[in-house]
Amino acid sequence: MKYKSCRLLEHGIYFYLDPGSKQLCVGHCCNTDHLDLPHRLYLYDDLKNQTLNWDYIFEQKRKYRENAKKGIYPSQCEGCFELKEHDWDNEDYINHLTAGHIMKCNSRCVYCPIGRIPDCHNREQDVDMKPIINELLEKNLLRFNGSLRFVGGEPTLMKEFDWLVDLFSKNNVPEIYVPTSAIRLSKSLCNALQKVESAAIVASVDSGTKETFEKVKGTKFFDIVMKNMQTYLKHARKKDFIISKFILFTNYNDTSLEVETWLKNCKNIGHIEVQFDSEHSVSSSENCENKKYVNRTLKMLKYTELLAEKYNIKVTSFLAFMNRAKRIYEKQVNALNSTIDLKDIKNIDFDEQYRNLYLNLDEDVLSFINKDIDNLVQNEKFSPKRKVFLTSKNEITKTKDFNEIIMQLLRLGFDVELSTSKLSYDKTLDEMIKTSYSEITFNLVKIPIIFQIQKMIIKKKYKGIKLGNIKFD
Repeated sequence: MKYKSCRLLEHGIYFYLDPGSKQLCVGHCCNTDHLDLPHRLYLYDDLKNQTLNWDYIFEQKRKYRENAKKGIYPSQCEGCFELKEHDWDNEDYINHLTAGHIMKCNSRCVYCPIGRIPDCHNREQDVDMKPIINELLEKNLLRFNGSLRFVGGEPTLMKEFDWLVDLFSKNNVPEIYVPTSAIRLSKSLCNALQKVESAAIVASVDSGTKETFEKVKGTKFFDIVMKNMQTYLKHARKKDFIISKFILFTNYNDTSLEVETWLKNCKNIGHIEVQFDSEHSVSSSENCENKKYVNRTLKMLKYTELLAEKYNIKVTSFLAFMNRAKRIYEKQVNALNSTIDLKDIKNIDFDEQYRNLYLNLDEDVLSFINKDIDNLVQNEKFSPKRKVFLTSKNEITKTKDFNEIIMQLLRLGFDVELSTSKLSYDKTLDEMIKTSYSEITFNLVKIPIIFQIQKMIIKKKYKGIKLGNIKFD
C-alpha cells in the first residue's frame, strides 16, 4: 500500500546510550536525540533493566503504520527528511540497524558534547549485540536489504563492530555508514568498501596541519589518520563515499589558511568530496546566536566552496543550524532582561523570551533541567547572553547531582554563576572547569580564611586557562 511513512519507523531499530540518564535505550531512529528522553521515539528507555520483546516492538511499529496510513504521524517526526511516500509492506521485520551504544573514543575533540561529560566520555554500556542479532536471525526477523549505521563514540572500538560489518556486507546489505576518527584502520571496513554498493566513511579531520589537529582532536595521530583515509579511498568502489569533514570551531581552526591546507591534503590523497560544517553544540551557545559569528561562518563556507572548485573537489555542508541562529538573533531585540525561578517554570509565558534562569541547588533540579529547561531552550525561550544563577546553602560541590547539573546546563549553552559561602576544591570542580567552554563565575560571600586560601589555589591553578573561563567576584 502506498502512503507516507518512514523506513525507520516501519523497519528500523536503534541502540543508544543516553548521556543524560546513562541508560541504554532502544528506539526506532536517532533523529529525535535532540529531544528530552521522555519525548523521544523510544521503545525502551533502560534496556539493562528490561528484556527485548519483539512482539511488543512490532506492535508499536504497527500502531505507527496504521496511523501513517491515515496521515497521522508522531509530533517528533514533523519536518523529518525520512518521511517519504512509498509503497510500504505490512510485514514485521528489521532491516535498518543503528548501533550507537558506544561512548568510547580514541579522540577528545574540543567541540564534542560527550567529551564535556566526564562520566560518559570513553564509556561503553555493557551490552552484547550478538545475541540480539542472532535472535533476529533465528526468528527470521532480520533482512539485509536495508542499512547498517553507526553513531558514537568511535564505532570501530565497538567490540562487535567488525562482526557486524562482516555479517551485513557478506549478506549484501546495500548501505553501510560509519562516522569515524580514522585512527584505527578496520580491515572488515576495507572489505565492505569493495563489496557494499553504498559504503560511506566520514572522518572529521578538522585541520590541515599536525599542530591544529592535535589542538582540536586532542591526539597526535594526524599522519595515521591521513594514511588510513588514503587506504579507505584505495578500497572504495565509490570514492565520493569516503569523506573528510571539516568542523569549523572558533579560535581553533577558523582560518582561511587552515581550510586551504586541509583541501590540499584532501586532493593529494584522492578525495573527490568533502564536508564543511560548524560545531552543532555551538549553535546552542552565544556564538551561534551572534550575527557576526553566523556571517563569518557563512563567509568561510563560501570561501571553502570557491577553493574546492580550484581543486576539483565537491563540498557539501550541513549548516542547518544557521537558520535557527538567524531566527534567534532576530528575536534578541525583544528579549526580556528577566530571570525565571524554578517554581515558575510551569507557568512560563510562552509568548515571551527570557535571558536568565535561577536555580536553587538545594532543591531537586536535575529532572527540571532534563525536561522542562531543555524544552525551553529548544523552543528558543532563552536568548543570549543567557545565564543560570545557582545558589546553595550547603557546600556547593557536595550538592547531590552537582556535576551532572553543571554539565547539562553547560551543554545547553548557559553561562553559570555559582553563589555559595563554601567552596572546596575537588575533582568534580576540576573536570567542570577543564571541559567547559562557557563562562563560570564564583560569587564567594563571607567566606572563612580556609576558603580564601582555597580560592587562591584554584585561581592560581587555572590562571590563563584556554579551554574554560573562570572568574571570581
